[in-house]
Amino acid sequence: MSKNANEGCPVNGGCDMVSCWMSKVGVTRSLLITLGLLPFAWNGLALLANGVVGIWKFATTSVGQ
Repeated sequence: MSKNANEGCPVNGGCDMVSCWMSKVGVTRSLLITLGLLPFAWNGLALLANGVVGIWKFATTSVGQ
């Protein structure tokens, strides 16, 4: 037996069945964090887009009157 049981494991905290499988298919911790934050970024983008549309409507209706 080798000195380090986790020698072939790409995960720092140890290698259980799930973390080894996830690392083999390319799922990393940073990818999981990014996917977790993606809905919040989408809400911010939608809020920004609604603000631009509101300003555009305000500007175009004010000029036409």
